[in-house]
Amino acid sequence: MTQKYDELTLLSVRSAFDHLQSTINRALQRIDRQSQLSNTDVFSAIKERRKLAKVLLLDQRVIHLYRSLSETPSLSIKEDESLIHCTVNSSIIIHEGDAKIIRFSLNDNNYTLQFSDRGSACISYYGETFKSSNLSLLLESGEEVLTIHLDLEGEAEVISEQQITRFIPGKWIYDIIHAYETLVTSENLKSIDDTYSDEKLEALKHRFGL
Repeated sequence: MTQKYDELTLLSVRSAFDHLQSTINRALQRIDRQSQLSNTDVFSAIKERRKLAKVLLLDQRVIHLYRSLSETPSLSIKEDESLIHCTVNSSIIIHEGDAKIIRFSLNDNNYTLQFSDRGSACISYYGETFKSSNLSLLLESGEEVLTIHLDLEGEAEVISEQQITRFIPGKWIYDIIHAYETLVTSENLKSIDDTYSDEKLEALKHRFGL
C-alpha cells in the first residue's frame, strides 16, 4: 500500500511540475511576443543593418583579411603587385588566453582584429566537432564596429545574417573593401604569373613534345 501511495505521490508531483512549467513557458512566450511588438522599429533597423553587412560581404572580407594577416604577419603589398593598391601592414600579433589579437594599419588608419574562442571544442548530436568563436574588428579608439559569431571553423564557412552580432557603419567600411580587393587581386595576379611562368611552360612543352 505504501509503495502505491509513493508512486501516486510522485506522479502527482510530476504532473503538477509539468503543468507549472507549461504555464511559465506560455507566459514567457507571451511576454516575448509583446516585447518584440513594442520594439518593432529597433528589430527592423537591426535586420536592415545585418542585411547591409551581408550585401557588402563584410563578413567574408574581414575573415579573409584576418586569415591573410595571420598567415603573413608582415604583410605588405606593393603598387606593382596588384591592379589596385592600398597600404596594408600588420604590426603586432598577440595571444591573450583564448584570444588572438592582430593590430595592423590600413591606409594610415589603425585597426585591430580579435579572434576569441567562446568555449572549448564541442561535439554535436551528429558527432561533428565544432568551436564557438567571435571575430571582431575594432577601430583605433577601441570601438568594436563589427562582430561575427563563428559556429564552425573552416575554409568555406557560410555566415548567416544572424551570426552578425554587431555592425556599426562608418568610413572603416571603405578601408576593409579596399584592402580585400587589393589582397584578392594580388593573389590572382600571383596565380596567373605562376601558371605562365617559364618553368611551367617548359614543363608543358616537354609533356607534349613541343
